[in-house]
Amino acid sequence: MKTIVLLLFCCISFALCLEVNETCTTPCNSTGICIPVRQCDYAIKILRNPQATYQESEYLAQSICGKLPGPRGIPLTCCPSLLNPDGCGSLDFANRIIGGDVTELGEHPWAALLIYDLGNNRFSPKCGGSLINSKFVLTAAHCIVDVPKKWKLHRVRFSEWNTLEKENCTIINDEEVCRQDYEAANIIVHPKYDIKVPNKLHDITIIMLKQEVIFGKYVRPICLPLDLSIRELPIDREDFTVTGWGQTETELRSAVQLHVDLVGRTNDVCDTSFAKANISLAETHICVGGDRGKDSCKGDSGGPLLRLVGTVWYQIGIVSFGARFCGSENFPGIYTNVGKYIPWIQDVVNENHCAAESG
Repeated sequence: MKTIVLLLFCCISFALCLEVNETCTTPCNSTGICIPVRQCDYAIKILRNPQATYQESEYLAQSICGKLPGPRGIPLTCCPSLLNPDGCGSLDFANRIIGGDVTELGEHPWAALLIYDLGNNRFSPKCGGSLINSKFVLTAAHCIVDVPKKWKLHRVRFSEWNTLEKENCTIINDEEVCRQDYEAANIIVHPKYDIKVPNKLHDITIIMLKQEVIFGKYVRPICLPLDLSIRELPIDREDFTVTGWGQTETELRSAVQLHVDLVGRTNDVCDTSFAKANISLAETHICVGGDRGKDSCKGDSGGPLLRLVGTVWYQIGIVSFGARFCGSENFPGIYTNVGKYIPWIQDVVNENHCAAESG
């Protein structure tokens, strides 16, 4: 413990002199905020750990980013912080097919497709997800927990459009565009998710990838509602979009990526619709849709529910569950409210930021 504290203070003279709350880069090459050590939970946990390793001591020493003015010179540390990446939720282009539901490649560049190993050398997409930064993907807990035991998550795929196309690359406007597949280094299911709970409370999971995703026109992260002003925007009668490769009215699974625009409802509407199934919503749910023929469906699970704020897309929800027959009138879809899980997402990403770097 004394060694850690001494290292913290001895390294002040070598610090990069940033001011409080400036953006910085941690020793593990992730984004952080330069704040007093006492305000950084990640640093405090190390300082209070009597078995802290030499590597952890070195980490704290290298994370010093400045000091507060005054005779005491209280050190500032680059505290790992979940920030929206530059350019998240924005597009280089956005040309929807008028009157249709087909999504152009690159229209939702944060959309991920989860490919499962079904055994016997069979692989199939079964769920969706969303890229939130270069190493982490959001999806639903039931996409990991509520699947046959022999199913294993094999890859997370981006820059996908037609799942039946055998070729990994295609030419668009004289530009070669290829699928990008990534392995999972770690899968963190929300600890309170319980498969036995009918309303799928805490239906959220974070997948940490083994390698960093390279951003471009066709692969880009979605913005999370980190700002309270975004989280407090109304839901009822507001417009939302959901995208995925799920079941359609004519096929068990769509070959191409689809999207549908939906209208938000109050949670009371879903409570009424699903009362016979003894399902009631919590504040961690969002109720959206209910118009005939417009809904997310099986295979869309884990995918993002989006809202456009100005010119930027934000992920507001995660596809969780709905009526047995998708698109039934007066039966909205039920989504995990991402805004209610921002503290948990921050904790998971921050706690794993060094593991993500070494993964």
